[in-house]
Amino acid sequence: MGGSSHMIEESLKLAYGENSDFIKDKRIAAVQALSGTGACRLFADFQKRFLPDSQIYIPVPTWANHHNIWRDARVPQNTFRYYHAETKGLDFSSLMEDIKNAPNGSFFLLHACAHNPTGVDPSEEQWREISHLFKSKNHFPLFDMAYQGFASGDPERDAKAIRIFLDDGHLIGCAQSFAKNMGLYGQRAGCLSILCDNEMEAVAVKSQLQQLGRPMYSNPPVHGALIVSTILGDPELKKLWLQEVKGMADRIIGMRTTLRENLEKLGSPLSWEHITNQIGMFCYSGMSPEQVDRLTNEYHIYMTRNGRISMAGVTTGNVGYLANAIHEVTK
Repeated sequence: MGGSSHMIEESLKLAYGENSDFIKDKRIAAVQALSGTGACRLFADFQKRFLPDSQIYIPVPTWANHHNIWRDARVPQNTFRYYHAETKGLDFSSLMEDIKNAPNGSFFLLHACAHNPTGVDPSEEQWREISHLFKSKNHFPLFDMAYQGFASGDPERDAKAIRIFLDDGHLIGCAQSFAKNMGLYGQRAGCLSILCDNEMEAVAVKSQLQQLGRPMYSNPPVHGALIVSTILGDPELKKLWLQEVKGMADRIIGMRTTLRENLEKLGSPLSWEHITNQIGMFCYSGMSPEQVDRLTNEYHIYMTRNGRISMAGVTTGNVGYLANAIHEVTK
């Protein structure tokens, strides 16, 4: 029911660190999950069963499915401010205010890196301040880490937020997905882990996670797990994977630069600095739903109506056309 122990072991090394004492001390309860979505849902059901009066704080905005997951698990939801529309960056002061005002011991959903949909991440120093405030409020963070390696090209750097919280002595949850960084969308390969106080507690928590999974999907699929454990467990294959992940991330970072340069060359009066300030697979362009509709109807360019561009779809062949269309609808 818990899935591939080899895949779980390699996933934990990726999230918590190759030589993590938490792994050595067997303090982490972990099960293979149905990618990141399944990991979040399993945690939501765990939260509902064992803390039925609790709620979850979710950032505004967030990946739309987060709301569906906790809604269907019947966990009450609250929100905290995250994105500043005018600066197209992080609304740090409001975020800290909402964390401070939440009841002590609240659950928070945090994006570990490459925030979806905005591409806006806290700086390392800001993560340290967030961690410190969480500690004083005794909040519990669940990190959704769907893009490790995909944001900066370095999985270690992309796990920095988690490592900061671990160094500060937090107990955390982590929902990992290999859909993007290994191209395993169709295989539903993921891992849910919860750091516990001790080994005995970890055994109990894992047992309960397995019991939650049993009537939901019985046991997770093996094929994707074998791919993950084979690649991460072989030094040469892992080295090759790290090179390819960096190549993928660097291409997206490069396309961000090119898109911004094209818009600036067209003489756009708007600032497009946020395109290169943001990180990861998505760019929160700042375009209105009406402008997005014009892109679709007049230029056959498709994106979600909140203006989120999938940077993975931007290429050297279409970036000029995209920039020109964006320029036309934002004049």
